[in-house]
Amino acid sequence: MKIYSTVKKGELHPVYCEDFLISTFMGESYYLGAVLDGCSSGEDSHFASALMGKLLKKISKGISQEERLLFESPPPSAEKIATQVLQKLFWELRDARKQLGLANTEILSTLILLVYDENLKQAYIMSIGDGIIAIDGKITEIDQENMPDYMAYHLNHSFDQWQQKQEHIFKVDQPTDISISTDGIDTFRTHKTDNPTDFSPIEFLLLDNALESTQNMLSRKVNILQKQYGYLPADDLSILRIKF
Repeated sequence: MKIYSTVKKGELHPVYCEDFLISTFMGESYYLGAVLDGCSSGEDSHFASALMGKLLKKISKGISQEERLLFESPPPSAEKIATQVLQKLFWELRDARKQLGLANTEILSTLILLVYDENLKQAYIMSIGDGIIAIDGKITEIDQENMPDYMAYHLNHSFDQWQQKQEHIFKVDQPTDISISTDGIDTFRTHKTDNPTDFSPIEFLLLDNALESTQNMLSRKVNILQKQYGYLPADDLSILRIKF
């Protein structure tokens, strides 16, 4: 696996970046990646995405130490691991809201979660809110018209009720190239008029294989977009791309 990632603050957010990214392994067989985007109309939205991201890190470490889950026979699927992660996140976020005395407006963040099982070569992806997912050359944009159904809205209900209503789920066998991105990737704009007419920043970042031999491929491509093509994102951007 080659794992590339980048986070960039958008031009319209001069103080804080409201995006967050996590990339980690759980045990020897499972990988977890996520991109999060705090709600700009919420309160301290940079805190919301960071809080959920930090909780995911805590949960992934806990699962890595939980031999009962990772080493049961037969080994759990990527979907089962992802469900465990989301359930724990749901509970942890509810506890954090209570312990810190937070309002729902302070914990609004989108989330695209990816879990990959190296044994079975299977990926499970769930998107909670807007974002873009690219799987083996096919790009899917998830657009809820700036009205994401945030997890925070459902913390007073049961996890099972919330999970059963999720629609943006992708299960992939033997993937070769997967990217998950916050919707900031769709806000690249340029004032240059001499760029190729068919040039797409989204395809350049999520599909193009140039610079794949470099560990910081995505960060370098974001710089190329700015310096060579004049493109800058208006909104914050976080991208995770994995080549298998």
